[in-house]
Amino acid sequence: MIKEKILIVDDDRTTTKIIELQLFKMGYTAVSVARSASEALKKAKASCPDLLLMDINLGKGKDGIQIAREIAEKCQTPVIYVTAHADEDTLNRARETHPLGYINKPLREKDIRATLTLALDEIQARRISTPGKHDELNNLPDIQIISDADGNIKSLDSTLLKSLKTQGFKSIQELLPKAYKKHVKACLNSQKSQRVTGKLDDRIFSWKYLPGTNNNTVCISITDITKGSAPTDDNIQHAVLLEALDHLATGVTLINENLNIFYTNKSADKLLKSGKGLQCKNGFLNCQDPEITAKLHRMVLNNEAQALTVDRGDNVKPLQILITPLSAYKENYGHNLPTAIMFAFESVENTKRIEDVIRSLYNLSPSEARIAAGLVLTPNLEHVAVTFGITVNTARTHLKRIYSKTNTNRLSTLVHMIVTGPVGLILQSDS
Repeated sequence: MIKEKILIVDDDRTTTKIIELQLFKMGYTAVSVARSASEALKKAKASCPDLLLMDINLGKGKDGIQIAREIAEKCQTPVIYVTAHADEDTLNRARETHPLGYINKPLREKDIRATLTLALDEIQARRISTPGKHDELNNLPDIQIISDADGNIKSLDSTLLKSLKTQGFKSIQELLPKAYKKHVKACLNSQKSQRVTGKLDDRIFSWKYLPGTNNNTVCISITDITKGSAPTDDNIQHAVLLEALDHLATGVTLINENLNIFYTNKSADKLLKSGKGLQCKNGFLNCQDPEITAKLHRMVLNNEAQALTVDRGDNVKPLQILITPLSAYKENYGHNLPTAIMFAFESVENTKRIEDVIRSLYNLSPSEARIAAGLVLTPNLEHVAVTFGITVNTARTHLKRIYSKTNTNRLSTLVHMIVTGPVGLILQSDS
């Protein structure tokens, strides 16, 4: 994760969760969450965060502006206000604390991304312009530099350069992997953060690449982890989870009841960018066939797991789609927050490898594995029964046994468990 520590202060649990999710998606670290003024002050004293994301209305007691002022006096921590309150008196009071930005509610990812990136760029610029900010390299947990699209380093203050030379490095390039320019281009092309770990001589480094405020710069964080071990806190676990999602062949998309898109993994990005069957239009999930769009919309509104096959033409494999409601569906509904997860993947013609993995993993019989694999490709029991030349009643009997062995109780849950597990890895290797 990027070194900057961010303290989220908001008395609404749903708001803090969506901010955390979007921070992790963008590669930032939410050091902690506070839901009251007193808790915010306590946690800020303990951790001295680099930035506050502060709600102004915190219920009873002091408001966010008062707490931001106290934290600034004790920790010199700048603030971004996240609020639905924008009356003139409130804005005048907020201006006195010299905030680095405002994010209005209801929250939108692009607003969070833009405001946060600009604020952290400003924090980084202040550090670079402050003499004596850097200690010896061995005592630095992280170094941050800015690169342009061609891999040229744009910012490096003389204090850091002098510190590097005392450690035996002639230039910052000696602290970068040989392929760092390729990593920079990959980061810009995907517009997603990337992490690389490797050795330089006898030292182990971690390099984190994050898109800058425009399409032509990348922030590179360099961490010497030779004497340490991988962090194990919740923030790193969330980051690893998001990175793991990017390795799934199954497309994972977070949407709300209006099909507004909040998160996509790499496979989902690929499917949406192809424009075949599904696409992202002005931030919303859209299908080439308006009837399919309407059907997806109804599936999300029904608040229950459902499956759908999307035909994309004779020369393109159909898409298999599973809609699963979030447990926070009721709380998030109507608040511009995610209410469901959409899983999507392309059908494959040869199910043999999928059958083998399902059979061995869940101890299914050959017939049960064949039916389970068929349901992964076409989540329709009647269709699978016809395909394998058995009656629907026989297929139902097999399905009940599959439910028992996989500890599931409905078709959508079974398909969800399979496509987000080992089968996803098989599809990834086949592609």
